Amino acid sequence: MKRLLALFSVAAMAACSHALNPIIPEGEFFSDPAPRVGPDGTLWIFGSRDENINSWCSAFNDVIETRDLVDFKLHKGVLASIGDADAIPGSNSLLYAPDAIFHNGKWHIFYCMPDKNHREGVVDASIPTGPYTGSRKITECNAIDPSIFRDDDGTLYYNWGQFALSGAVFKPDLSGIDPATVHNNIINEGGHNFHEGIQLTKRNGIYYLVFADIGRRRTPTCIGYATSDKPFGPYVYRGVIIDNYGCDAQSWNNHGGIFEYNGHWYVLYHRSTNGTRYLRKACMEPIAFDENGFIAEVEMTSNGAGPELDPYRDTPARIACVLSGKAHIKTLTDKHERLSGLNAGDTATWRYFNFSRAPKELVMRIIPKVGGFVELRDAKGASYGIAKVPSGNGEDIKEIRLPLTRPFPLGRTAVVLGFNGKQNSELFELDSFIFQ
Repeated sequence: MKRLLALFSVAAMAACSHALNPIIPEGEFFSDPAPRVGPDGTLWIFGSRDENINSWCSAFNDVIETRDLVDFKLHKGVLASIGDADAIPGSNSLLYAPDAIFHNGKWHIFYCMPDKNHREGVVDASIPTGPYTGSRKITECNAIDPSIFRDDDGTLYYNWGQFALSGAVFKPDLSGIDPATVHNNIINEGGHNFHEGIQLTKRNGIYYLVFADIGRRRTPTCIGYATSDKPFGPYVYRGVIIDNYGCDAQSWNNHGGIFEYNGHWYVLYHRSTNGTRYLRKACMEPIAFDENGFIAEVEMTSNGAGPELDPYRDTPARIACVLSGKAHIKTLTDKHERLSGLNAGDTATWRYFNFSRAPKELVMRIIPKVGGFVELRDAKGASYGIAKVPSGNGEDIKEIRLPLTRPFPLGRTAVVLGFNGKQNSELFELDSFIFQ
């Protein structure tokens, strides 16, 4: 895989995507999504920009804009710590996961950095896309991953930290926290699986702390949550909302939040790509609450907050939601993305489709390398046919047809492709497919 760092420009730009997971365009990387609904009903998702295959984040925070959860516009470089648009003169450090709020008629981004002398701060702007000015340190806080929350009575609560969470009331003029209100060890790794990436929100009188959860495999691939009837707790751990394990073999962390939009609730999270833990992409799934306010765990999907996929329209392979083995989404130098690294025994899953009629064949756009075989399966592992892929030069696309040997399940269902061939060799890459 070629180095990807050169792909990305630090210049601000806007690009669009549509109601699929990931919710950002091909060739862009946006992690640590933090949702904020603006006063006009627009959803703004603030986050980190990944640029490097060997390190977290970059010197830029970006924001995604949507008014319908169908069309998503990415605004790049709304906050920068370097370059001509540098809004943080006190440091040239990387910008990690931000949060934001509309308060007192302005937008404010709460940023964090690995700089030990400038860990956390806040900047202000008249619109979410900036420019942001007035950078000031939050001197009482020396950690990362800030979160800001405004309660029903207008009180602002600020949370921060890794492994053990701290929180305090933030002053209404946003000049800093009230030191007299600091609470430490609100939740922690041992009692709540808390790793980092906190979000505080509220629903029906219940406070929800949503965070990167280390309870499975001792890596924070989950978004977990805890609840309380008070903003500073005590909190009870309630479980996992979503786990991104399986999005990429190198996936190591997760970060996101929950939000209500037009009467429905959703979880934001990110997935790793390109066979590295660092190049991450924001995704979204609907969630539901039971009568006690508990959230049922949801799975990663390809359609996300949008309708089920139409199998009789071209499906880009890059929206696969679960991968096994060495399979990963690869970004090319022109920012196009496809499914790569396919070895014998690997699988890829896309969910969910709505099959209104039985297809007769699967037509795939494949870039052959050593060649091999593709098997069509359903979510239960049943086989519906196998196609042979010839060897090739790893550059030219070939159309491979797989006739179905029996009727595929109708209605809402997943599509699974299994790959086989010469061991320890990359067989081919998959660009897209369509049922006919």
